[in-house]
Amino acid sequence: MRPPDKHRPLVLRAGTAATLLAAWPAFTQTVPQPAQAASGPTALPAQDVRAKALKETATGPVAGYRATRSATATKTDTPLAETPQSISVITRQQLDDRGVSSVAESLRYSAGVTPGAFSYGGDVFVMRGFNVDDEGLLLDGMRAFSNVFSSSIEPYGAERIEVLRGPASVLYGLATPGGVVNIVSKRPQAETLREVGVELGSYSRRQVNADFTGKLDEAGTLLGRFTFLGRKADTQYDWTRDDRLYIAPALTWKPDAATTLTFLASYNRDRQAYVWGSQYHVWGTAADGSPVAGRPIAQLPKDFNFSGPGVGFDRRMATAGWLLEHRLNDTLTLRQNLRYADIKTDRNEVWASYFGSGLGLQADGRTLNRIGVFRPDRDRNLQLDNQAEWHFGTGPLQHTLLTGFDLRRVRFRSEIRTDGVIRPLDLFNPSWVEPDWGAMNTISSRDTTHQRQESVYAQDQVKLGEQWAFTAGLRRDRIRQDAKNKNGVETDSGWMATTGRVGAVWLAGDGWAPYASWSTSFEPVASQQGRSFDPTSGKQFEIGTRWQPVGRPFSLLASLYDLRKTNVVMTIDNVLEQKGEVRSKGGEFEFTWTPQRNWDLISALTYTDARITRSSGTDQGKSVINIPKVTASVWSMFKPAAVQGLGLGLGVRHVGDSRSSSATVRNPSSTLMDAALNYEAGPWLLALNVDNLFDKTVLTSCDAALCTVAYQRSLRARATYRW
Repeated sequence: MRPPDKHRPLVLRAGTAATLLAAWPAFTQTVPQPAQAASGPTALPAQDVRAKALKETATGPVAGYRATRSATATKTDTPLAETPQSISVITRQQLDDRGVSSVAESLRYSAGVTPGAFSYGGDVFVMRGFNVDDEGLLLDGMRAFSNVFSSSIEPYGAERIEVLRGPASVLYGLATPGGVVNIVSKRPQAETLREVGVELGSYSRRQVNADFTGKLDEAGTLLGRFTFLGRKADTQYDWTRDDRLYIAPALTWKPDAATTLTFLASYNRDRQAYVWGSQYHVWGTAADGSPVAGRPIAQLPKDFNFSGPGVGFDRRMATAGWLLEHRLNDTLTLRQNLRYADIKTDRNEVWASYFGSGLGLQADGRTLNRIGVFRPDRDRNLQLDNQAEWHFGTGPLQHTLLTGFDLRRVRFRSEIRTDGVIRPLDLFNPSWVEPDWGAMNTISSRDTTHQRQESVYAQDQVKLGEQWAFTAGLRRDRIRQDAKNKNGVETDSGWMATTGRVGAVWLAGDGWAPYASWSTSFEPVASQQGRSFDPTSGKQFEIGTRWQPVGRPFSLLASLYDLRKTNVVMTIDNVLEQKGEVRSKGGEFEFTWTPQRNWDLISALTYTDARITRSSGTDQGKSVINIPKVTASVWSMFKPAAVQGLGLGLGVRHVGDSRSSSATVRNPSSTLMDAALNYEAGPWLLALNVDNLFDKTVLTSCDAALCTVAYQRSLRARATYRW
């Protein structure tokens, strides 16, 4: 049963915003266009618009699938070949060809990354065996959020998405050791681009989008950009939505050749699914209610959602800030990046009440006890990053010295309100009644957290001739956190941490660049049982190589790493101690190839052995849950010359099996296929994307009672007009 369509006002707002967009093309036309001003704008094919990008920079557009520069690993505009750490760039063209609609989805074909099974509500994924959520998600080189339920960035607003694997605290402060993902926003361009699009798809999906950029004055000192997306959609689960309104204006001011000031702002309004534990799979129970191995007693429908009507997120997110750069001379450049974010999230959730009570089933084996929860959250944070970049020489050495000071202020408030127990549900003959969310006034939890972070860092990139590139960095972080619970009890915590990185690259010639590096990270640990703990620590040694010959249409990245996370809190004789350790060892391989001008191919292979190497429990020596040892993928987009404008895309993704939190159930392996078909004729691009082409059902994140059903087959057809 599909619930009735709700939230009609979003469509009205989307329509109003789309109407306002009509003024933008006329506005950008105030700049005279040579040779075509009299006859009107000339349509540009989508491929030509991308290819017209000027010299590649670390934050600008990329023609095709292969980037050569990035700033995510160094905070400076650095060739990938001179970066002593594994990093990949997902370009705008790849995002468009695959029809990506979430950040987690964009990572499906990247080595070392396993996206979450169902990412509505927040972007979650695993890198090198460690969970990455809000702490590892960056927006324009700054931490984006303070809470995983706040972390959802619209990929249509991204110019490129960059994946830095391994510890990154030396530049970004507190973070999980697995790595970070940096979303680089679309920024105003001098080259005029205008596009509008409409998309229809599975689960009643309806979407409109627009993107306009160009000069705002004849001299080109003012550049503007306006990006918009509005969507109404259901999801594969009953009672869930995937609605979004996204607006992102941007303005660049270049008063002279040495100064650039870019203002970036965005507004998101999301009404999205909440599907924690929404698939209830009864694997079998003994007489005492404990789980036993075996096939499920009954297979519930794939779209079944025991949460029922009314569940989901209502999230409003507004951000504003600037990116300022001023080149004082050929030696010194100053930069200041600032962003303020205000995110308000209301979550209506229904949980299975199996905590401490078996599987939550009553004695009849089919009636599920449930708990209704209302969770209003507010996340406000301000981040400021000041940088100075020097270029100078000392004898045979050429230095790029970066020094910086950044600060962050966070105020986060969260509540959990409940009425205890809501109506039980017969799993096989459900009767749906929406909980009275407004009546949930019992506050079981209310926490207000203030966090202050100040950091200083320095990094020196040294070139020795044309064959050696060295990188060394050091950072010192100081964090203070004040927390107050619903009873007025205050807890003050403080952490100091020093992190670093050293690395070397041998530029061996013909595009070969073997490298080695050592890096560290830290992550604060919340107080428990009235005790404060030291931060966890991450340490990694990595070796690898890149091969990206000049003038050749391919690039290769291969790496081996040994990564340890220490100071993990564990229980010893009912006492919490920081003696736990998790170790992840593995290798990654990525290959990007353009065998012909009209053919792009990417492939990835990952081996991850993530284990609990020190623990007081029975899990010592076991693999980390939900971490597959082997993943592999291939994506290809081919445009046959025999049929001008036609594009054919095909992808294969394999995820190996993994240990679950249950001793009797494993997450099964899966192999899925994606496909794309597009046709380009003048200013028009017609595209069809199909995810999970053969509609395979994949269960993941299983425990004794619950599994998540990963994405089912979905189709998205879109028409885009560019001029």
